[in-house]
Amino acid sequence: MKNQILIIEDDNEISNMIADYLRKSGYEAYIAKDGVTGVKQVIEKKPDLIILDIMLPYKSGDEVLREVREFSDIPIIVVSAKENVQFKVDLFKIGVDDYVVKPFDLSELLARIEMNLKRYTRLTSQQVLYKYKNITLNYDLKEVFFENNIIKLTSKEFEILYLFLKYPNKVFSKKNIYETVWRDSYTYDNDTINTHISNIRKKIDCELIETVWGMGYKLK
Repeated sequence: MKNQILIIEDDNEISNMIADYLRKSGYEAYIAKDGVTGVKQVIEKKPDLIILDIMLPYKSGDEVLREVREFSDIPIIVVSAKENVQFKVDLFKIGVDDYVVKPFDLSELLARIEMNLKRYTRLTSQQVLYKYKNITLNYDLKEVFFENNIIKLTSKEFEILYLFLKYPNKVFSKKNIYETVWRDSYTYDNDTINTHISNIRKKIDCELIETVWGMGYKLK
C-alpha cells in the first residue's frame, strides 16, 4: 500500500511540482490549497505525512500545525522561504518534525520524507492499540477512533474509556472509576462519574457503556 502525502500549499506551481515528483517516486499525493481545507483533509484522509507551507489563506500554517497536533502525531515537514532561526525554533516547539527552506531540491525533500516516515513507523510499531467493536484507542497518541472517525474526548473521558477497553469484561463501580482516574478518595454524593459517562455516550455509541444497576458500568 502506498504512503499518502498531503501537501498543504497555495502556490500551484510548487504544490504540483512536489505532487508529481512524489507520485513518480511511488507515493500517493494530494493537495490542499488553504489551511482550513488542509485540516479537513487530515481528518478525512488520514495521510501518513504532511508537507506544510506557512503562508496560507484562511488559516496559517502554524495554526494548522497547532490544530493537527491536538489529535495526531503524524510527521509534518514545513516548507517555507523563511530562514529566521527563532521562527524555526518556535515551530519545532509546537510540533513540527522537519523544516525545508525554499527554494529546495526535490531529492532532498524526498530524503527527508523517507527519513521521517521510517522514524514514525518505528515509533508507532511499538504502540499498543485497544480495540472493541467499532472503537480503537491509542493510549500513546491519546487518540480514539469510532467507526474510523476521530473522537475528541477530554483527558478524564479518555482515561475512563481506556479503563473500560483495557478490562472489557469487568464491571467498574463509580468508586473504582473515580479512584483510578482521579487518584483521589470517592464520596458517594459525587456526580462526576455520571456526568463523564453521559458525555462519553454522547460522543460515541450510546449503548456501548452499559449501566449494571447497583454495581456500576461495563462495556456492552
